[in-house]
Amino acid sequence: MARDGGKTVSEADPEVSEGIDFARFYSSCHDDFADSAPLGVVLVVPPWNFPYAIPTGGVCAALSAGNVVILKPAPEAVATAYELAQHLWAGGVPRDVLQFMPTRDDDTGRRLVTHEGVDGVILTGSFDTARLFTSWKPDINLLAETSGKNAIVISSYADIDLAVKDLVQSAFGHAGQKCSAASLAIVDQTIYENPAFFRQLSDAVQSLVVGPGYELATTVGPIIRGAEPMLARALEQLDPGESWLVQPEALDEARLQWRPGVKIGVKPGSWSHQHEWFGPVLAVMPAPDFATALGWQNDVPFGLTAGLQSLDEAECQNWIDHVEAGNVYLNRGVTGAVVNRQPFGGWKRSSVGPTAKAGGSNYVNCLRRWPRVTDAGAALSELTTWWQKIGSQALDESGLSVEVNVQRYRHTLAPIVVRIDDTYDTVQDQFLSSIARVTGARINLSASRDVKSVTTLMSVTLESVDELHSRSSGIGKVRWLSGETAPVEALLSHGVSTDRRPLAQSGAIEGPRWLLEQSVAMTWHRYGNVNAGPKPRGGGLGED
Repeated sequence: MARDGGKTVSEADPEVSEGIDFARFYSSCHDDFADSAPLGVVLVVPPWNFPYAIPTGGVCAALSAGNVVILKPAPEAVATAYELAQHLWAGGVPRDVLQFMPTRDDDTGRRLVTHEGVDGVILTGSFDTARLFTSWKPDINLLAETSGKNAIVISSYADIDLAVKDLVQSAFGHAGQKCSAASLAIVDQTIYENPAFFRQLSDAVQSLVVGPGYELATTVGPIIRGAEPMLARALEQLDPGESWLVQPEALDEARLQWRPGVKIGVKPGSWSHQHEWFGPVLAVMPAPDFATALGWQNDVPFGLTAGLQSLDEAECQNWIDHVEAGNVYLNRGVTGAVVNRQPFGGWKRSSVGPTAKAGGSNYVNCLRRWPRVTDAGAALSELTTWWQKIGSQALDESGLSVEVNVQRYRHTLAPIVVRIDDTYDTVQDQFLSSIARVTGARINLSASRDVKSVTTLMSVTLESVDELHSRSSGIGKVRWLSGETAPVEALLSHGVSTDRRPLAQSGAIEGPRWLLEQSVAMTWHRYGNVNAGPKPRGGGLGED
């Protein structure tokens, strides 16, 4: 990894552990597949920034679900991915079940992604790549974990020492080239004006050691290639009111090794507030109060990771209840999610398709074909059991004394629209009504004309497909149960994913599809003291 992708030893070593964790966890996720079947052939398209752990997760999940897998590595990290393939083959995975197919991201790669023999594609990459794949093949079965614009709020109740430590690690680990990296700090005005904060932040950033990944002293390795337009703008341009606390500087002729930069005076709604970049730049934005800071943190197109630094219990609870991201972190860094402890995946444009959190209990189920619902009563019974035991609860399976790790479900930020036609029957209608009643999911029906099988109190909006698309800004997700051609690409251009799977007979499988998964991780000690006060509730949906 150090030679192939520039990773430092301190970043690469835990990645091997994460790969092992994925293999062990997914091997335990196939106890009850009932009457379901594998998708068939699954193509895994991982990124270059986690060249071992992420492809391990995708491949092992797909294998555990019973699929044949094609691994197409990122062109920048072929050697590491080939090591992984050799490890799995040596471990007993047949070569015709896992096939290694390196291609460039050109017409050959496009042919592979769109091949009629591929039944599912697991992508970890940018939202733009997910849109590109969808434009190539609108009916693609794409499960994608995508971009993030991740911010850490530093409140007036923060411990400055700890906040700076976690912020710098979150922003500049792997040279800021993580989808979970913090590229924005939203700082309460009282901390922003405290000279100690900027003094410590400047000292911490300038003390980072920039160099090749294979040198043990290096803390910030090189960027993977010459800065692309978004990163180049972040490295080289200031907007009105902004200035450099630490100005980034290229330290080699190839302009791959950069001293990290920190820009301050960033304004809400500005380019640096709203845009993602992949590299060693941190933007700092002052906020007049906590409520404003939280609003600005949520006011971005993505929802992958988010952090808060605060020692006020009421403030922490308020943030936990209202932050809009899939992985949220309290008084710790916002990178380094651990398999099954903090299952990983985002909201909004940070997730595309019928996805579930990687390293979580629902992920493997997305790689199977489940029987469609034919018995609404049986489906409701299983749904109710799932809801009472899991869906409505905030569960901490890790049981650590120094850290709280809650897994829970939240309601979507906007209603889910279900597109139906004359194939929609009373069984589906009854089950869908039960899902809304049991889970509280906000569900709206959409059809081009009256559908007689709608016998429940659920309302139906009569509209054309074009009219549905035109109002996509107020839609959380679209569930497509109609025989009409779904405008998948058009909806995705507005950040709206389309799920074309039929309603599953299994209530435990179907229930999570109508909710958002969230992982909440909290440091639960003060300098080693684990008796620091009452724990925040975590809040399952049933506790709202």
